[in-house]
Amino acid sequence: MGTFRSLSADDVKTILAGFGLDDGGYRGHRAIAAGTINTNLAVDTTRGRLFLRVNEGKARADVEREAAIIAHVAARGVTTPVPLPARDGGPSFDWNGSYVSLFPFVDGRTLARAEIEPAHARAAGAALARLHLAGADLADHRLGRYEPEEIRRRLVRVEALASTDPVLAAAAAVLGPELDRLEGERVAALPVGLIHGDLFIDNVLFTAPAEVAALLDFEQASWGRLDYDLAVSVLAFGFGGEDFRPEVTRAVFEGYQAHRPLTAAERLGLGAELRFAACRFAVTRITDVYLRRQAGAPAGKDFRRYLLRLRRVREHLAAGDLLVP
Repeated sequence: MGTFRSLSADDVKTILAGFGLDDGGYRGHRAIAAGTINTNLAVDTTRGRLFLRVNEGKARADVEREAAIIAHVAARGVTTPVPLPARDGGPSFDWNGSYVSLFPFVDGRTLARAEIEPAHARAAGAALARLHLAGADLADHRLGRYEPEEIRRRLVRVEALASTDPVLAAAAAVLGPELDRLEGERVAALPVGLIHGDLFIDNVLFTAPAEVAALLDFEQASWGRLDYDLAVSVLAFGFGGEDFRPEVTRAVFEGYQAHRPLTAAERLGLGAELRFAACRFAVTRITDVYLRRQAGAPAGKDFRRYLLRLRRVREHLAAGDLLVP
């Protein structure tokens, strides 16, 4: 997400018209500054509130693919808003060379990290498992953009800048050797399927007391390792200020396995997937946030938080404690 451009009232009205909402009764809009990639707005109309996303730098095929994935899992019971059709019947509107998506606005709220309790983590884990089950018959088996080769390519770019930035030099000194080790340590034959790829706290809407109202932001959804997808959410929900919160971390696993028990291979391979996920998000937060901090990328996405997660994961794995079931 993020805020990479400002839209005027006339801009938003033009976009609404592109979705056949010429008479939608525009009342106002506000930017939603979160995430790292797109420009998002909450738009108030006389018909209700809508969520508007400018898909920054994406091709039409990318936007259409995301919409098809959302429609597939929503039809199978996953709670997620399906994008509204544009006037031409497609899932987006071509506005000034960028593709814009419009979604129903779902009531609920994202929680601050300090608000996450085991019940929330358990519900999120269960929702992720249901998503994996719902995507089992998806025909589109294309891999995502953040496979190991892409993470390595981005790290090469970071390493090239490290000589002039000691912060990047310190990060590269950790990430390079870790990715080298993971090439040989990730378990090869793990179950694959549709993954969300980015099920962080801010991509889950909750209602009281701890019910999932919606899963959001499927732009990174792809075919991939289910174990990796679980690892992403464990890193997101289970981590506290300086370390993992054991009761919250265990709750993610409990919620997930109540609907989809892990295989023996997944249990064996989960530690390496946690490490790779930490490396992946450290690297992409460097390239998408740290190196773009003057271009509108949101504050607060500090890649060093994922270097800390990596260190803590390695410590817990070495200790053989209950971080990994």
